[in-house]
Amino acid sequence: MKIKYLLVALIFLAQHGMAQEWLVPEDQKNLINPSEYNLENVKKGKDLYLLNCKSCHGDAGKNNGLPLVPPPPDVTSDIMQANTPGELYYKITKGRGGMPQFETTISEDDRWRLVNYIMNYNPANEPVLVEAPPKNAKILASVNETENKVEVFAEVEDANGKYLALAETPISIGAKKAFGTQPIGEVLTNKEGRAEYQIPETLIGDEQGMVNIVVELGEGFITDQVVLDAAQVGQQKPTPVLIQKEVLWSTNENVQTWLLLSYLAAVGGAWGAIAYVVFQILKIKRAGKE
Repeated sequence: MKIKYLLVALIFLAQHGMAQEWLVPEDQKNLINPSEYNLENVKKGKDLYLLNCKSCHGDAGKNNGLPLVPPPPDVTSDIMQANTPGELYYKITKGRGGMPQFETTISEDDRWRLVNYIMNYNPANEPVLVEAPPKNAKILASVNETENKVEVFAEVEDANGKYLALAETPISIGAKKAFGTQPIGEVLTNKEGRAEYQIPETLIGDEQGMVNIVVELGEGFITDQVVLDAAQVGQQKPTPVLIQKEVLWSTNENVQTWLLLSYLAAVGGAWGAIAYVVFQILKIKRAGKE
């Protein structure tokens, strides 16, 4: 019981420590953003955000980030907007805990463009990227396991509240994993709002090849994602064999090293003991003749 309570205490302390205020060095707080705050740089920052940050922080203004400890703040939140541009740049660059560092994966210019995108939602700034209100939409999807493809039909609500086919719109296809949704690919709907996505042969499922397929629309639409559970469309996940079935009394190249060494040590020890006994017998015989 003591061990149990100790583990709980350690987890609490770790979470509490991660939730502490993230202090930025004084010389970094007031850095000036060399990237001009304009529509082009904000748009590039948005693209970078969608590629590198959305998976944890979620969509801007929707508060749908991953349930981590501490939770990744929404870019429009007071917590995020309380940062200066220099503080945002420092945190993006250095990372901490669950927040990865992007110093080696995103260029300095692009890290500042990310800051521009976040600052687009700051109340003190005039937004240069103004997006239209999201539209209500519906998705119907099914899996054709025989042909390894996902079939989709999408609709969107018009100004009169009537649902019409959602044409020429990208649909995202992913696989639901323990850490979130792993993107697989994207498909464009036709004029009738329909689309078919061919699942790649390289997709890995669980031990039985089952995959939980996620179908969703991107930004600009309000709709529930569709999850197609236990679709038999992936390759079987390889199960590691901890102990191989091997033959010791042969020249099998896969014989386990530790077992072979143990055998050789035992045989060597036995022969050593026999040699010692024989040596002692001969020694006694010689002593008797003297």
